[in-house]
Amino acid sequence: MKKRALCGVVLVLGLSMTAAAWDVLAHSFIMEQIKGGPDKANGNEVYGIASPDFVNYLMGQPYYGWLYDETHKDFMRVWHKAETPAEQSLAMGFVAHNGLWGADYAAHIAALTLADKTKGYVIQKAEYIESLLGAMGVWAELEIDEEEYLPLRLELCHNIIEYVIDLQVWLSDPTIAGRVAIAAAGRDASIQRLLKTSYAGLFVAYSRKIGEPLSHENALSTLLGYESAFQARVVLYASLFPADGNLNVALGNLSVYLSALANQMFGLIIDPAKVAEILGGVLLLGVTNDVGPELGATINYVHDQLIAHQVVY
Repeated sequence: MKKRALCGVVLVLGLSMTAAAWDVLAHSFIMEQIKGGPDKANGNEVYGIASPDFVNYLMGQPYYGWLYDETHKDFMRVWHKAETPAEQSLAMGFVAHNGLWGADYAAHIAALTLADKTKGYVIQKAEYIESLLGAMGVWAELEIDEEEYLPLRLELCHNIIEYVIDLQVWLSDPTIAGRVAIAAAGRDASIQRLLKTSYAGLFVAYSRKIGEPLSHENALSTLLGYESAFQARVVLYASLFPADGNLNVALGNLSVYLSALANQMFGLIIDPAKVAEILGGVLLLGVTNDVGPELGATINYVHDQLIAHQVVY
């Protein structure tokens, strides 16, 4: 049962965030700083930088890998389709997220401040805590210490690191979560036009190419429906972080959130206290205490890349 429960946690995390590099609060922090501070970044930019991860709702579907590449590697289409000021704000954020030279690059591909430049910051930290938690007996306790469970452990650690970094971002400025929730709730509806004009036709063509055909109506419904679901998820997720900076409350909220998702989606009963224990333990160990310089380097790097690629308005 322990193995099944933990697999449920990982799958729940995966459905909501796998393939994310930084998570919602870290991405939003990066955008705010690129723009010169919270008072200079608008809500569409803040939501826009997180929005490409709506594709993670397609995990398990035959279209997922293709759409992930389209939104994270062939992303400039969204910028070129933007017409109004609101669309430009959304598209600028969307483009800043990418995995080639955007915020995801440092997290997933090549850390900017760590000695090892062959792997992203989040990837390296996940590998480190996988080993650390193993030495502490955590994997043995959960009965997933065998070699065959290594991918599962790394996936779990990847998501732990993302949550812990969001906790650190929030602890440095407890008001950021409220701004993110407002930005997501009030994001301009034109994000859906951008997705429609950028990807719907290509989505239909790809579905036919792989023998899993979608009608234009179904492809559009998938794109727009999952973006709406992601919008709602960002609002809910940001609301888990209290404005007063109370860490115990945040850990309690996050653990209940994950446990509820596991029960809703998989019928699994998982003790929220265990989730809070792991998140709080990694935070206390200081594994990501050097994330500040990495985020700072990422902000400068993405800022310069946006200018170099003429993503300005």
